[in-house]
Amino acid sequence: MQNGTMTRSRMLTVGGALLIAALLLGVLVVVLPGEATNGFDVAWNRLMAEVRQPWMLTLALVLNRIGGGWMAILLVPGLIVVVLLLMRRWQAAVYTAAAFLVSAALVQLIKEIFGRARPDDMLVASDFGSFPSGHTANAATIAVVLWLVFPRRGVAIIGVIWTVAMALSRTVLSVHWITDTGGGMLVGTSAALLVGAAFGTWASLGLGRPSAATQEPPVSSIRPYRPSDRDAMYEVCVKTAAAGGDATGIFTDDRLWGDIFAVPYVERHPDLAWVVESSDGRTIGYIVSTDDTDAFEQWFRDEWWPRVSDRYPLSGEAEPTRQDKMIGYASRRAPGREPHAAEYPAHLHIDLLPETQGQGLGRQLIETLFAELRRRGVPGLHLGMNPENAGAGAFYERIGMHRLESDPDTTMYGVRFDG
Repeated sequence: MQNGTMTRSRMLTVGGALLIAALLLGVLVVVLPGEATNGFDVAWNRLMAEVRQPWMLTLALVLNRIGGGWMAILLVPGLIVVVLLLMRRWQAAVYTAAAFLVSAALVQLIKEIFGRARPDDMLVASDFGSFPSGHTANAATIAVVLWLVFPRRGVAIIGVIWTVAMALSRTVLSVHWITDTGGGMLVGTSAALLVGAAFGTWASLGLGRPSAATQEPPVSSIRPYRPSDRDAMYEVCVKTAAAGGDATGIFTDDRLWGDIFAVPYVERHPDLAWVVESSDGRTIGYIVSTDDTDAFEQWFRDEWWPRVSDRYPLSGEAEPTRQDKMIGYASRRAPGREPHAAEYPAHLHIDLLPETQGQGLGRQLIETLFAELRRRGVPGLHLGMNPENAGAGAFYERIGMHRLESDPDTTMYGVRFDG
């Protein structure tokens, strides 16, 4: 189970279809027969009574406690939300809380609509309404929420096992008909998907990241930087400079972006630069880095900027333009100005055109760089990003980086390699 192709529109379509299926199932097993049970439900209930073992009862009672009441409503969702907040993924935490609230509300609403009677031989006390199973809906919501936020095959497998175990436990205790648990799965899954579609990329869900086992062959590839990539790096840099968007035309000379944030790195450290090459041979993304920030900044100040600064004269206006401010930033770069350089001496810049998205190339670029920095014995790396680029921040946190002390204009992240 992999959500690499689970886009917002697909979540909306699948979530809506599952909710409709749950309602149709309720009509089938409650309304159409004109009674509270049907043959399949009765047969399954009898089977569970015959095969019931002490260990099954013990496990079912444990799941009954975990999957219902205050533990299901507050404790389990609360723990997931707290973990996400500790990971600094507050949008995903809000999504998680909303998904559980919608799931619980849908369960209660549908219970009221159908008012199905529970089996007569219940082994535990329960509330009104047998269809759908609230325990199973809650388990399905947990499974899908975690899968969307942490898109890993292992998470999906554990989620399926958890949901099925919860569903079976409800019939072991004869507190639900088997079709109630099917309805619970449909409702819980639909709630997580519909809320996910509503929140979408704002919640920084782990969408669009296929696993190596399920993705189709990539249309692009990663290779070391070549001098022939230089002009393309200027183009990629400007087309991603506006918080990930196109900054073409903001400055009188678009090459200013590349002369500050891309090309000097490949001049100084061509061995710490990799590019993304499209299937037709174009350079459509890159990662550049230095393994010693202070040494790089000294070189930038003493050698690189004097070489290119004549291309970028100041406007001379009384109120500095945006280009004037960028030129001023470049001219002030110097060793010792970055407070995180001592503990995290390396830093990087990574830029990818939109056509590279959904192929896992950003992660591959960073993992390639991190492996080389570890090989060199570099203890840590930092980077700065535009605070408006929330998607990039969520990505850095997913690959193991953590927030550092920042200022209002730049959000800083860091990772240690020697821990």
